[in-house]
Amino acid sequence: MHRSPNRVTSAIAERAGKGDLPLEPFTVHDLRRTASTLLHEMGFNSDWIEKGLAHEERSSRGVYNKAEFETQRRHMAQEWSNAVDAWEAGRAYTPVLTVSEVSAPRFDPKF
Repeated sequence: MHRSPNRVTSAIAERAGKGDLPLEPFTVHDLRRTASTLLHEMGFNSDWIEKGLAHEERSSRGVYNKAEFETQRRHMAQEWSNAVDAWEAGRAYTPVLTVSEVSAPRFDPKF
């Protein structure tokens, strides 16, 4: 059975209500907005966040900058996952905002 994302999120809210966990119905876009807001509040780089949300820069900056930030976005996604896991367990979490030098992308100017 195929369900639309909004039907799925509505079902989650309904199930939460049955478990005495008040949760208003929400959309997938609400989850994206929440993630963007919290990642910015945590201090992650805006370019990484926007690229992770598949938002494209429409200014001249976007015309010239074609960086994908793949390693950085992977790092940020793992930190987001760690934070959500910690919050679910009732713990605070301090994210690591920089990519370690070991996992940083290698720059090779030979294209």
